[in-house]
Amino acid sequence: MVRLSLGLIGAAALLGGACGIAGAASAMANLHAATKATVAISAQHGSGQHGTAVLTQHGANVVVSLTMSGIRHGVMEPAHIHPGTCAKLNPAPKWPLTNATAGTTMTTLRGVRLATLLGGKYAINVHDPHNLAHYVACGNIK
Repeated sequence: MVRLSLGLIGAAALLGGACGIAGAASAMANLHAATKATVAISAQHGSGQHGTAVLTQHGANVVVSLTMSGIRHGVMEPAHIHPGTCAKLNPAPKWPLTNATAGTTMTTLRGVRLATLLGGKYAINVHDPHNLAHYVACGNIK
């Protein structure tokens, strides 16, 4: 009887350990399956423009909702996702976003995974509409 009880206790300990490992693996999978990320957009070159971008995975697409303050009324400002970081940005955009009008824009990036954006080096960049090489705001996607 003692031998059987110790065997059951050992089996329970092994099973509990396996469940702990499975639980940890499940938690790691959830980190890689993020469905939403928020990016702080900071002013550049004294523009005073800043805001927030929310990136949400919807099926096979990512929806980018950008809300900015400091944009002049009636001005449409181009916005893009560029490879690189705000400190070292590739000037060629990877994904265009809908122009920010009155400080807001929403764009669906078809066939893009949020994990791709979070796993690489990308930044959301807002441009001066009169000089696209002049950046007015930027936020690193992390």
